[in-house]
Amino acid sequence: MNIILINPKGSNFYAKMGATIPPLGLAYIAAVLRQNGHYIKLIDLGVEKGMPSRDYLKFFDVVGISADTPSYPEALSIAKFAKSIDKTVIMGGYHVTFLDKDVLNTGLVDFIARGEAEEIILNLINTLANKGDLLQVQGISFMNHGVYQKNPDAAPPRDLDKMPFPARDLLNMEAYKNKMNGMPFTNLITSRGCPFNCYFCSSSKFGGLKWRARSAKSIVDEIEHLYHTYGFKAFSFMDDNFTFKPKRIFEFADELERRGLNDIYWWCFSRVDILVKNEAMVKRMAEVGAYMVFLGLESNNETLLETYNKHIGNNQQQQAIELLRKYGIKIHGSYIMGDIKETIPMVNQTINWARSVNAKTTQFSILTPYPGTALYNDIEKENRFLHKDWGLYDALHPVIKLDNISPKQLGKLLIRAYQKVYLNPARILGRATKKNSNENQKASKNKLSFIEKLKTVVIAFTFMFTLRQQAVKNHGNNNY
Repeated sequence: MNIILINPKGSNFYAKMGATIPPLGLAYIAAVLRQNGHYIKLIDLGVEKGMPSRDYLKFFDVVGISADTPSYPEALSIAKFAKSIDKTVIMGGYHVTFLDKDVLNTGLVDFIARGEAEEIILNLINTLANKGDLLQVQGISFMNHGVYQKNPDAAPPRDLDKMPFPARDLLNMEAYKNKMNGMPFTNLITSRGCPFNCYFCSSSKFGGLKWRARSAKSIVDEIEHLYHTYGFKAFSFMDDNFTFKPKRIFEFADELERRGLNDIYWWCFSRVDILVKNEAMVKRMAEVGAYMVFLGLESNNETLLETYNKHIGNNQQQQAIELLRKYGIKIHGSYIMGDIKETIPMVNQTINWARSVNAKTTQFSILTPYPGTALYNDIEKENRFLHKDWGLYDALHPVIKLDNISPKQLGKLLIRAYQKVYLNPARILGRATKKNSNENQKASKNKLSFIEKLKTVVIAFTFMFTLRQQAVKNHGNNNY
């Protein structure tokens, strides 16, 4: 069959800050479908100028669309356009996995592929091509003669090493302009599933509680492919738990060295408890190009950490921060504000702590109840939704009725947070707010060049401009 896969223009935090990365979920699906004999076109509207024309779409039998929560309204618009020329529409992604019935009730989508969709969509496409029994396709939801039908869940892919690399050749890779340490970078996924089941995150329900990982060889094979094919020397590992098994990190490091890939940089997500328990792993990471680690620090308030089901404490957080700095690995610190019981002093405590941490990059998010999370279920039960304008579910807009903070106050606190961190004189002047724990690091390394100082100010004003734009854009929403 002829299939076009479309990624809506990003509407999440990173996209609004100008960071657009290849849609690897769709690229994996494209690779699997192509491997099985189907003709595939992949369009990323995050970098392409506009939707394909009506005449162009007529060539395809099926239109597949990815949708997270903030991009869902645009995904529906794409679906409406496709249905206007009688195309079969399949939609997948986090948002529609958990709200499949609502999506099908729009009449704009024929099938929902729930969860990790490579094998699900392949089975669905083959069934459609052969006019087979749709009730036998696990992992899909659809309207069966006007009646909502949710087939049994499909098991997620088990052996990730057997999957083809994402079909990046179908994307305009030169259009992605992100840089890490001054070098263009691209993204990879090396594991799936998450055993931690945080209160505000749906990853554990989307990909399962079982952590499934690619081998070190498979990861480095892909890095080598990207290095030689596209010239990338910087990489962002987007899986939730890159460091979950330290043994794999050591194998990964050994494989990089064995192949002479000693001039690369990389970024990954990790958890503070895993880092603190594995200093030797952190040291090894630094030796093979670890440039930055994303830490979900969230807050230094123990009550909030317990509410978020993080299973970590503030002491561990501080130890992880010091450990990364000991080995020269930079930190992307992510913080949350806007819990139901949170007060303005509690938010200010988080802001002040983030300022004192003074991570290389700092991200503040407003607590947002995404479908599939325990948080979403609680907000639904307690009737705390301000609205369900999904395009505003980007972690930049208040969407929950809080006990102690109004939506307007929370929006202002978000702006204030970025001002206080990025316009911190110590940050601009290049002084560390706390002494670096690495005894061998010279004080001069804490100093920033004039260009770096200027970049800090530019980043701050970019954040402020973006946030204020969002506030002005939605001034008509009385809840903001």
